[in-house]
Amino acid sequence: MKLPHHQTLTTAITIAVITSSVESFSPAFLPPPTTPTTTKSKQSSQIYAATLPESSSSTTTSPSSSSSSEQLLDHAILPRITSAVSSSQQWGTDFDLEDESSFHSLFSAIRSSDNLGLKGRPFYLKQADVVEAIGIGGGGDGSGSSPFAGYFTFEDLARALEDDFLDANRGTTDNRKGWKVSAVSTPRGSSFEDARMTLTEVNTALEKGTVIFNTAGSHIPKLARATFACTEAASLPCALNLYVTAANKRTSAPPHTDGQDVIIVQTAGRKHWKVYTPPDPGLKPMADMYARGKGEDSMPLYSLEDAAFGCVKLLDVILEEGDVLFMPAGFPHSTDTMFDVDTVGESSDADASIHLTFNFDTHVWDLDYLSVRRLALRRAGVADSALGQEGEDDNRYIGNANLVQAEVRDDLFENLPLGFLDEGREDLVEEVVGTLERVSGLVDRDTYDAVPADVWRETVERVRSYGIEMLDLHRDMYLAAIDEGRLREAEDAMTAHLSEKPASAKVMTPEKMQRLSLFRVQKYFEKVDECKDALTSWSFDSSSSSSAAGGGGAEETALPDNWEFTLPLSVGDPVEADLGGAFFEATVTNVAGSQYDVKFFDGDVMNGLDRSMVKLLVPPKPKVEGDEGGNSDEEQPPPGLTKKEMKKWLKKQDKKRSKKSF
Repeated sequence: MKLPHHQTLTTAITIAVITSSVESFSPAFLPPPTTPTTTKSKQSSQIYAATLPESSSSTTTSPSSSSSSEQLLDHAILPRITSAVSSSQQWGTDFDLEDESSFHSLFSAIRSSDNLGLKGRPFYLKQADVVEAIGIGGGGDGSGSSPFAGYFTFEDLARALEDDFLDANRGTTDNRKGWKVSAVSTPRGSSFEDARMTLTEVNTALEKGTVIFNTAGSHIPKLARATFACTEAASLPCALNLYVTAANKRTSAPPHTDGQDVIIVQTAGRKHWKVYTPPDPGLKPMADMYARGKGEDSMPLYSLEDAAFGCVKLLDVILEEGDVLFMPAGFPHSTDTMFDVDTVGESSDADASIHLTFNFDTHVWDLDYLSVRRLALRRAGVADSALGQEGEDDNRYIGNANLVQAEVRDDLFENLPLGFLDEGREDLVEEVVGTLERVSGLVDRDTYDAVPADVWRETVERVRSYGIEMLDLHRDMYLAAIDEGRLREAEDAMTAHLSEKPASAKVMTPEKMQRLSLFRVQKYFEKVDECKDALTSWSFDSSSSSSAAGGGGAEETALPDNWEFTLPLSVGDPVEADLGGAFFEATVTNVAGSQYDVKFFDGDVMNGLDRSMVKLLVPPKPKVEGDEGGNSDEEQPPPGLTKKEMKKWLKKQDKKRSKKSF
């Protein structure tokens, strides 16, 4: 997924894209209650998780209400926070980010819990528990103020709008349809100042829905500090989104899923959350399970409440200032800011909800086994006859991947182990290679056997170097934003005596304009795209790897473009054939000139297909001298042919085969 680039000022930054639309939702797992739990409850605060039947996969099961029970998640989370405090405080001192050391402790605890992905379990932490865990870790008695409540407020947002040129979207609020977004701001004129988004425009948008600042951690210096803490603790290229919702909104985010494991920190106001078990991907295999309920795909709230999609409600809770929620990727969730006065007490209608969504991005950056498997097959020049979705722009999370046996699918979609990108953790390469080969063999033995052993390792090592480069880019991006924030603070201190009444938007000098996040962030996003494109290009360049299978050099084994539809076919070749616009597994049963007969996997046959209607799944092995008379020139195209030359060569081969068949 490519991060959105700010466009030129002539377009006034009217991008309407959600890169990771995460009102991301974390469940403190409770059995489906009829009324929200509240932090004002007299019961002691706990961490909760849902219990799923042991005989089924967490992604496909619809446990009955009787099979879900209130159960403590794992008491390890809070002690893990306590254990991380000392090292996190040292980290804060080293980077002069003492106020963010508590974030670092939280993220370190979540990282060490190994609780991500479809196998993970959401949990919920109350402010008092977090304060106690951090306080004890710091050598105190567990008392103190919350490090998260009030960390970022509406006043901070107003200041950020004054200081910079920010971008935001407004989400739709119809809980019967997929979540869509539109731009908050439109240019009021042709000048730079007329193109800047104002607080008035944000307030107007809040009347209609949630305002979303995607990748806010790279743009707003104060949030860059916390995002850097997340990135450092997780050792992942993480991101932060900012969500602002007015009070009394019946729907602030319609039900949807996300592709990130997320940590929600409520910094102002309160929000009501509902979360459900992941949908059964087999019910709608062409839907991306990490993007359900977005765009044209809908997950109506009433259907979720009726246990449709294979989902069961796990959490119904009100998040107060300073509370934390964690949710693995793929769990549907919906939010609102409607509250029962008897439940939460009196509050001001003007209190907007503000929460920070920290993303543990693994799927986005190809750091899962499904992605690495696809890269390895490409690198080896092996067609993915089992899962398909081989093209550069194909969504790997739709189609046959969703029809794999549930337990195997969970392993396939699992993220690479946290720590894989850490310096000095080359030992994890062995672990990842072993898991990758095991899972790939379970998905499809034929494609697994077709990939040379050294290609699996080569791919894992290449993904690790790519991931480290991506991690370094994100670190540098956040540090640049932190430095900009410190420079602005110094400039404000120097000029504070010159003006008693701040302007609604600071006048920008040419020098300050060049330092705006609009320009600062773009160069990093461009490098991120280049890094990801380089990995994709490497995977398609199979020349160096394919020699391992055939024993020849790169020139000898290089495949022509579109080889699946151009290389000659033989009787018995495994293929996919076009059946009414869709390709299905089949076997070639007869070749007559340029016409081909095939038999599908279910026994149906189709005769007289053109070559363009038959996709070869595995490239033919190159002929060697002495094999079948050493007549390799007649069977294999010479290396280095252009597409036009290849077509001529294929026609000659068809004519030869036609003569032989009579």
